[in-house]
Amino acid sequence: MIDLQGNPVILGNSRRAENQIKHACRRATERYGFDLTPDDYQKLRERLVAQFKDQTGIVFLSGDKDGSRFAVWHGAEWIPLVYSKRHKTIVTFLPKQVLRDNKDKLPW
Repeated sequence: MIDLQGNPVILGNSRRAENQIKHACRRATERYGFDLTPDDYQKLRERLVAQFKDQTGIVFLSGDKDGSRFAVWHGAEWIPLVYSKRHKTIVTFLPKQVLRDNKDKLPW
């Protein structure tokens, strides 16, 4: 796996990254009914990085030094999430309210 700059990335190489991955998987289940296995999470993360590169199916909502909020097109709906640039992980899946609060940024 590579990051946005083409550097190799090893996920879960820190306790914080491992906790972020677990948290994201829990929130995906709670908020969207996705039962993400570690393999599913990895595939979704890789797809997200590819979307960063080609700018399709992804909308930047906001960001700070710790992470950025994005809306990602998944299946037939937008899914808001937080991505940690530092740890290169999906930190959490946000509630749908975030989409309503940022509706002016989405191409609906």
